Amino acid sequence: MVSLILLRDFLSCRGMHFSIYLLLSLFYLFFASGCGTGSLYTPAYYSDTELGDNVRRVTFRGANHPVTGDLCLLRCAEVTLESGNSYFQVVDSESGSNIDQIGSAYPFDRHYHADTPFLHEVTSVTKTIRILAEDVSSGFAYDAQEVSRSMRKKYDISR
Repeated sequence: MVSLILLRDFLSCRGMHFSIYLLLSLFYLFFASGCGTGSLYTPAYYSDTELGDNVRRVTFRGANHPVTGDLCLLRCAEVTLESGNSYFQVVDSESGSNIDQIGSAYPFDRHYHADTPFLHEVTSVTKTIRILAEDVSSGFAYDAQEVSRSMRKKYDISR
């Protein structure tokens, strides 16, 4: 609604006011559309490797410690379902964090250079899973469909 009013007013402006109004309209559109940060749950943040028959190593990198673990578990459930199976067991789990450097140039002035780089902690969780067609009689196995449903609901992930 606000965009339509701005467009109508923009088309009716003349002269000097036109330039100012154009600048303000572009400013509004830029910030109203967002910066496009995207979802944390994308292939840029996870990977999986087949280690053998029905054994996979799934890694998720990013977010906070508890969130990273949950999203790694979600990816384990997806890998299980994509393979046509319903259950998985976690046979090994690792977690840690790395310090990444982010560009050292000050972002708002190209002539200013920061002496120290910006540091950012990136957490990661890796789980080695055994994919199963049916629930096990002894031990514990996750129901992939249930894990996927509950994690998507918890983090409001649609896909």
